[in-house]
Amino acid sequence: MVERLHLHHGHKEIRTVIFDFGGVLLNLNPDKCRKAFHDLGIHQIEEFIDRYRPKGLFFEAECGNIGQETFIRELRKLAPRPVSREEIVNAYTSFLIELPIRKLELVRQLKEHCQVYLLSNINELCFNYCQKRFFAGQGFPISDCFDRMYLSYRIGICKPDPGIYEAMLNDSGLDPASTLFVDDSRDNTEVADRYGINTYLALPEEDFHPLFSHFRLT
Repeated sequence: MVERLHLHHGHKEIRTVIFDFGGVLLNLNPDKCRKAFHDLGIHQIEEFIDRYRPKGLFFEAECGNIGQETFIRELRKLAPRPVSREEIVNAYTSFLIELPIRKLELVRQLKEHCQVYLLSNINELCFNYCQKRFFAGQGFPISDCFDRMYLSYRIGICKPDPGIYEAMLNDSGLDPASTLFVDDSRDNTEVADRYGINTYLALPEEDFHPLFSHFRLT
């Protein structure tokens, strides 16, 4: 675990924890999404899906270049037969598997001791679905879990573009030296590292509770 943890000057006092969402807090299954779209006859889905850098329509939606309804409508056009809005939504969201309760509770516990942010490449459809299913559905409004949320589709920039980090730093005024960023993409953590942010590269579905034993949260 330690080799995936990069601290600047051995810094161990943390005032802000920033989490990525998909692949860190939220468990994903892209293969399930692929199958769901193939079942609808939409084989072009292979052009869009990538764990860290989605392409085409998926990228346009994550960067906020197209909204939720346009995203759904354009996917419907790719089907060889008429498909409903609901079929597209169900196929797309099928890759959003689980937000483990232990991680949700960890986030809420951390928020009692320090600031907790969300920095995520995510589109409007995915975010709205996750709010309803994984937060409200567990009785925790998303606002109870994060002090601030920096979402690619709202900012108009996707990680690892430095612009999204600069937007977050400029808006929040956080101190990079006392900040820890947890992400599952090395490209994303490397860019954060350039701004002096302490980073941790998470593994898929990792239980990273032990990570926080390294720090004093203030």
